[in-house]
Amino acid sequence: MGAAATVGLVIILTLAGLLAAALLGKVVLRSLEGPLSARIAAALPPDAILRSDLTANCFGVASRGVWQVRGNGALVLARDGLHFFMFLPADHRHVPLGAIQGLSFRKSFLGKATIYDLLVVDFEADGRADSAAWLLRDPRGWRAAIERLQAGDA
Repeated sequence: MGAAATVGLVIILTLAGLLAAALLGKVVLRSLEGPLSARIAAALPPDAILRSDLTANCFGVASRGVWQVRGNGALVLARDGLHFFMFLPADHRHVPLGAIQGLSFRKSFLGKATIYDLLVVDFEADGRADSAAWLLRDPRGWRAAIERLQAGDA
């Protein structure tokens, strides 16, 4: 086999591997939806839920630093604020609506970067400023929904 054929084969195998990884990622995220939905239903009444994303990726909470566990889960906007249900480890974080101080978009948070906009939520916890960031399907829609809720329009 010549050098050109070897390079071509490596490129094809690399592309096939990337495609397989992307497809596997989608399958894994879909498999999380059932258990996450059950946890949400156990924690919140259906009429309190205004918006949810079962494929949210939390980039972390600033006060917990760069070494914290981050990961996939469900972000829920309820009448009382934001709820994040992390899949593994099973964790439920709540940011009360009244504690939310600001909403913005960034491409990186706590040293982890993406090409997509992250929704960054600035909030107050235990009398101190803090923030958290999520990779969501529609970050601009989330910001608009939170702002409507804060304005009393939800």
